[in-house]
Amino acid sequence: MPIIEKTVEVTARTLELVSIEVDRHSLQKCRWRRAAEDGVEFAFSLDEPLRNGDVVLETETKRYQVSQFPEPVFSIPLPSNPDDSAQLGWSLGNLHQPVEIREDCLLVAADPGIQRVLDDLSLTYEEQFEIFAPPPHSAAHSHDHLGFEYEHSHGFFSHSHAPLR
Repeated sequence: MPIIEKTVEVTARTLELVSIEVDRHSLQKCRWRRAAEDGVEFAFSLDEPLRNGDVVLETETKRYQVSQFPEPVFSIPLPSNPDDSAQLGWSLGNLHQPVEIREDCLLVAADPGIQRVLDDLSLTYEEQFEIFAPPPHSAAHSHDHLGFEYEHSHGFFSHSHAPLR
């Protein structure tokens, strides 16, 4: 079983393309296992999560590529009114759900709670079936606690905050 630690550079586009199909949640992890469509088993031990389309192995005859499953999402056109944009950002942010920002819309997982918020705000949205690739949770997450000292946890990591000086 090949153990994949990073992507590889494509050297020969003429090789048979073999998909390793995976869901978004597994793809966001650094350690997982999956069988390719030809039955070859893979173990992944990565420093950084992979993305849809990454090539992870080339043999003499085959190129193995990660293929993410599409999933139900809501596509929300970006409001042109700044007040509506702020309301949308606050409302979705308050739900702590991943969001993929595209040029003309936001994508969020099709979830009944999100749908209720969008309906309550009378926002236009469309349910679609697409590859959903929000940034990892920790990619843009940063905060402090304004000088308060206490213990708390963010998933796997715990830390304390000393007063700011």
